[in-house]
Amino acid sequence: MKKLLMAATAAAVLMAGTPAFAANTDSDTFDINASVAKTCTMENIGDIQLGTVNVNTNAGSTALFINDVASSSTNSFYVSCNDTNSMTISSANAGRLTTSTPLTGADAGFKNTINYSLAADNYRNGGLLQQPGFRRSALFGLVQLNNGASRGALHRQVKFDALVDPLNNLDARPVAGTYTDTVTVTVTAS
Repeated sequence: MKKLLMAATAAAVLMAGTPAFAANTDSDTFDINASVAKTCTMENIGDIQLGTVNVNTNAGSTALFINDVASSSTNSFYVSCNDTNSMTISSANAGRLTTSTPLTGADAGFKNTINYSLAADNYRNGGLLQQPGFRRSALFGLVQLNNGASRGALHRQVKFDALVDPLNNLDARPVAGTYTDTVTVTVTAS
């Protein structure tokens, strides 16, 4: 037993006197990258039906002018852009609804166009005057409203407000017919 105790003591002394080796460690860092391309998408926009534009059917000096009740309609669609973007709205007929009804033989004071206004309500934050669009009047012609003004990324439902305002149509009486215009809407990531 003495021999065993001595051997254990000798082993303990040897182990205590053996220097410990430090572990060798190393570290590094790296980045992970990804990218998202700029994109703008727009839901298909349906046609806007303004219906029958009311004209004054009472006899007298104001007969056949567009009534004091304006026609309006809305049409909602989604616009999604993941970067700064802008919207432009243009009219093929410069803000006029036109008909193929000829003016040949008509008295002076008739027209085959109807001035109208259009705005993309809710595209930009703020009221209707902050939105892209245009206003057409007999007095001032075509006035662009915030077309191409930049805004931040968005995903929202936007609606068009179309308006036939009698005050913008005091230049002449519209002849009977079906009136149309084609509007182009472009949303561009900046």
